[in-house]
Amino acid sequence: MADQKRKNQEVILQQFNKLRQEQRMVAQKISELKLEESEHKLVIDALKDVNDPTRKCYQLVGGVLMERTVGQVQPNLENNASKINSLISTMDKTLETKAKELVDFKEKHGIKVRGEDTMEDKSKSNSPAPASTGVLVN
Repeated sequence: MADQKRKNQEVILQQFNKLRQEQRMVAQKISELKLEESEHKLVIDALKDVNDPTRKCYQLVGGVLMERTVGQVQPNLENNASKINSLISTMDKTLETKAKELVDFKEKHGIKVRGEDTMEDKSKSNSPAPASTGVLVN
């Protein structure tokens, strides 16, 4: 009986860790996409200052440096930036869904994570934090 209960707890813990890992992966992908979006915006802003659409520019495509014109590259960059932005908003919704799944799973199985309970206790108590009594010595 106790052995069955332990196995059941291990299965629940594995499912919980899987959900946490999925949430982390989505958050990591969002941060990668935000970085890529900021790089696209940086290049788009730099190309807006160029008045000549026939001016040469270089674009890295799949590890190959391609020579193109500003007129060819700029619309592609703007299109990619808008697609990245929409993908980020979709991934944000996915992250919210994963977070809700995780909270529901924790509540359903009574899982408590070390460190979270002390943070919740601190936020629930309205007592002010103790004043810092640090000393600076030269």
